[in-house]
Amino acid sequence: MNIESGEQLLFSRPICFTVYPAGHFLLAAVPLTVYTVARWRRLPSGPVVLLLLVATQLPDVIDKPLAWTFAILPSGRMLAHSLVVSLPVLTVVVLLAARRGYGQYGMVFSAGYLSHIAGDFYPIVRLGMEYYFFPNLFWPLLAANPDRTPSFAAHSPDSLLSLAVPLIVFGVAVSYSLVTVYRSDKRVTVEIPLR
Repeated sequence: MNIESGEQLLFSRPICFTVYPAGHFLLAAVPLTVYTVARWRRLPSGPVVLLLLVATQLPDVIDKPLAWTFAILPSGRMLAHSLVVSLPVLTVVVLLAARRGYGQYGMVFSAGYLSHIAGDFYPIVRLGMEYYFFPNLFWPLLAANPDRTPSFAAHSPDSLLSLAVPLIVFGVAVSYSLVTVYRSDKRVTVEIPLR
């Protein structure tokens, strides 16, 4: 077993621990949809789906460019993926949203954001502290391990199908969000009163 690279050999074929953008979104969207249908007998609203889409991608949108494009961070799973950094920030987000009367949106955002981190760090369940990226989860308390392949090209889709599936998932999510917002009688824009 090659724990350092995040791979294991099973039947002589390496299995990588990677969750791509569509997987991050679905990891949060499926439980949210099941909960919403079971609780209120309807699908999640368009704004909630759009918020979830943003929240599930945000850790990578922050960390990957800082690491792979600008070389500011040694890893694409560090600053925004760290529980030490993200938990206080998400707590403030939830408290501010609740104070403004949008606590549900703050919770959805936080759940989506944390589901991204869970999707990236799920090998910890099996490998524990031996998982190569374990220290990154607790950066800056622990020194982060650098990426082995720090580039977007190294993580790009290797087939048309692996490119089409995320585009279809995102297309459906954004289309659903826009259609429900357009068809809604309620005003979707949020006005935050200044005090």
